[in-house]
Amino acid sequence: MPKDEFDFDDPMELSGVGFLTEEDTTDAMCECFIEEFMRMGYNHKQVLALFRNPYYLGMNMVLQNRGEPFVRDRIGEVFARWGKKVEWRVLDPAKCGDLPSTQSQSERPVTSMAANEWDSNLTDPTGGAIPKIKL
Repeated sequence: MPKDEFDFDDPMELSGVGFLTEEDTTDAMCECFIEEFMRMGYNHKQVLALFRNPYYLGMNMVLQNRGEPFVRDRIGEVFARWGKKVEWRVLDPAKCGDLPSTQSQSERPVTSMAANEWDSNLTDPTGGAIPKIKL
């Protein structure tokens, strides 16, 4: 059978199935998206941009349902788990006041960094060191 035709009887044909559930899987799905792109080399700002992109349906759904602060917190947590630094620029309302949008506004960095030990003998499938996470 040619590659461009779908054969419903082919047991090796890739197919996806959606399941309705009452369980909220948004947290796990969000962390999975973040870790997947982080391990492919995306930084925290690029990952956030993917959540904002409406063509990434699952990621954008998380952003729409939970909001950007939730997504930023999750990105910080996942990156910290892997020992990667995250620094967000957020507006400081105490310094901004009621400035018009044309004026510059004061910003303060918000950082997140894991305090994990690294074992150089252990590596993940991509060749990176695996952190020893203390729970």
